[in-house]
Order: sequence, then structure tokens, then C-alpha cells
Amino acid sequence: MKRPFLLCAVLVCLGASGYARAKLPHSSKPRPQSVTIPRATFAKIHIGMSEDSVLTVFRSYAARKQVIQADSMTYIETDSIMVFGQPAYLQAQLLHKRVRTIAINFHPLSGDRYLNIRDEVDKYLQRLFGRGIEETEESMTHHRWETEEGTMEVSHSDKYTRVFIRLGKPRA
Repeated sequence: MKRPFLLCAVLVCLGASGYARAKLPHSSKPRPQSVTIPRATFAKIHIGMSEDSVLTVFRSYAARKQVIQADSMTYIETDSIMVFGQPAYLQAQLLHKRVRTIAINFHPLSGDRYLNIRDEVDKYLQRLFGRGIEETEESMTHHRWETEEGTMEVSHSDKYTRVFIRLGKPRA
């Protein structure tokens, strides 16, 4: 008599625990609050970075930096640093102590080095944001990507490559 009762009690307990587990709401799993848009990182600097982080990164990379305060904008410029293995000048434009714009001007490069850096930057941004828009004006070529966060642009001519990444509203 005790064995069937014990067996029934065990089965009822197991069934109840299985039912309770099955009824748990799916909210127990953490869900992302929002979709994160990929941010292009150049020389460890990206859009939205805080001012003290930018200064720390520049301190480790650049021998000299210049900080210019103009109205509500702060401009932090470096001397020549290495970006994608090539020398470049980098400028971070900050608004409310956050990076709003990154401008990178690569030094004039000769031969294959110029073509390689131009293609490498284009491929890097295409991996993050897709094909984008390409416009050509005389000797200048502009590659532009529009996201919810803003505009990324790479411009190059026969002599130089410039990367311009801006946080803001996309063009209409």
C-alpha cells in the first residue's frame, strides 16, 4: 500500500514541476533593449566615445596633440599616427564631451600603398554598412553610407584619401 502511494506522490511532484517549468514566461531570458548599429573604429576612436577616453587613446598613440575649444565644440587633433598601417592625421570633433565627428586625412601615398589603403578603408566600411552610394566628380570619388546614426564618407582622388565619419541625422 505504501509503495503505490509513494510512487503516485513522486509522479505528481515530477509532473507538477514539469508543468511549472513549462509555464515559465519567456521573459526570463534577457532580451536586447535596442538594436546596436555597428560603429566604425579607426585607431580605437569611434563615434559617441567620451572626451577622456579620446584623450587617453591619443596619449598612447600620438607624440603631440592639440586641443582647440570653439564655442560648444572641442577639436582634438593629432600629429601623424598610424591608421591601417599608414601615416595619417586624425581629428576628433566633440560636442557635449562626446565624439560627434572623426576626420582622418592620410598622407599622400605613392603607388600601391595609396591604392591599398583606399581599397582597405572602402572594404572595411562596406563590411560594416553594405555597398553604400558612390559618386564621382572629376578626379574625386565619394563613397557614402547613411545609417540611423549619421553619415560615413570616404573621399579619394588621385593624390589622397580622406575618411569623414559624422554622427547626426542622415541626409534627406
